[in-house]
Amino acid sequence: MVGGQANVQSLDALRDLRLSLITFGERVENALGELRSKIDRTIAWLQQDRPMYWREQERRAYDHVASARIAYETCRLRTVGGRHAECIEEKVAFQRAKQRLEFCQNKMEVVRRWTIEAGRQVDEYRGRSGPLQRLLEDELPNTLAKLSRMIEAIEVYASIQSLDSSEASDSGDPGNVVQPLEIQTSANESTGNEQPETHTSED
Repeated sequence: MVGGQANVQSLDALRDLRLSLITFGERVENALGELRSKIDRTIAWLQQDRPMYWREQERRAYDHVASARIAYETCRLRTVGGRHAECIEEKVAFQRAKQRLEFCQNKMEVVRRWTIEAGRQVDEYRGRSGPLQRLLEDELPNTLAKLSRMIEAIEVYASIQSLDSSEASDSGDPGNVVQPLEIQTSANESTGNEQPETHTSED
């Protein structure tokens, strides 16, 4: 306020700033929400989906190993012309079944390690994004409320000033009203029409 008057030239700027902050908050909140959803899906995938899948694969691999071992040992008991069969196919199938079981067990260990690492990364992310989340939840609403109060106060002040100006225009400005006597005096002086003095002589 300068000389008893408020500078309201920045009212539109305050409105634009408030709108920009609202847009910023909405975009950041949406981005954080998407990240939370992706994190939750990833953690659920690592903690539930993958362990369940690889446990089932491990169980099946055990069954395949057992059946392949039985087939291989049964083949070795057979003799052809007094000689034991080579059982090459059965032996290869047994080896592949064991390799598959080992692969599934390794996958289980990989899932376990990644689950632990993902938990650490999530904790680190939450720690770093915490200040931004608090800004959205606390500081931004407070700032928007202050801006709203400022805008409202300026609008009220501007409306009062406008009303005062309108009333002054309707009633006239007393400072610019010239008294009739002054008008008459000014006219006399400008035309030289002064009333002559009357002298009476004594007899």
